[in-house]
Amino acid sequence: MPPDQREADIAPCRSSPGDFGAVHRVRAALRRRVGLAVTRLRHPRIAFGPLCDVRSGAHFTMTRTSTVRFGAGCVLDHGFTLEASGDISVGDRTVFGHHCTVAAERSVVIGADCLLGELVSVRDHDHSFDRSDIEILYQGRSTGPVVIGDDVWVGAKATITRGVTIGNGAVVGAHAVVTHDLPAGCVAVGVPARIVRMRDGGPPPG
Repeated sequence: MPPDQREADIAPCRSSPGDFGAVHRVRAALRRRVGLAVTRLRHPRIAFGPLCDVRSGAHFTMTRTSTVRFGAGCVLDHGFTLEASGDISVGDRTVFGHHCTVAAERSVVIGADCLLGELVSVRDHDHSFDRSDIEILYQGRSTGPVVIGDDVWVGAKATITRGVTIGNGAVVGAHAVVTHDLPAGCVAVGVPARIVRMRDGGPPPG
């Protein structure tokens, strides 16, 4: 296929999905500006970069000592929940699907250009349960910082647990539970998540 024909064939794929026309775009832009302005007024201690899109039902809880930063152009879809007694940092243009949860007692870092599907949970803590002589409710929590690199896609309803690092360009399948580090460029699925292949076609590590 000639290069010019190939360009013509793939050009429609580069347009924005769900483009309903100029009026829709104007309304969406106004809604984004108003939503971001209202969120900044309600939560002045959260740093939002320009052009962030904070949609209805977003809920933010943070302590006086925590810091929360979102880069430019992030999307927080309906029902997004953030809980921070530690620090949370999100890179530019990262998109959270509806009803995602991000919670940090110590530190959660999410890179730029990431996609987190609906109902994804990212937490840097969980309940301790090693003792049998006392109820789990009273055993406190275990924490470990979470780091998600750039250009990571986390499928719907996946769970990222404490102490996990996910490398740049990794893909986590829907419903997966990530309990250990994942290298850059891998594709991981399952409970617990296991690497099934590398995006570049190479064999999985190990």
